[in-house]
Amino acid sequence: MSGHAIMIRVTPEDFEQWLEAHNSCREFRSEYGMSDGPVYRDATDPKVALVHLDTEDVSRAVQWFKSPEFADASRRAGKVQRDIWISERKQ
Repeated sequence: MSGHAIMIRVTPEDFEQWLEAHNSCREFRSEYGMSDGPVYRDATDPKVALVHLDTEDVSRAVQWFKSPEFADASRRAGKVQRDIWISERKQ
């Protein structure tokens, strides 16, 4: 299996507000070649999550983060800190 995973450590001020905005964008992320993997909530800090996205085309996927739809979702999500990590799957 080839492809890439985009892992995002998300620390929102309001977890539920952020999650609602995140979940509302599944279709938009798909248009940028991403498929949603799981969202992991930190067991020791419930304000922190790890988002897993899969893509075959990283350059297309990162355009999502520059899109008007992402900007709108970010406004709706409230104050959020994001750390993004892109990995390449090897088998």
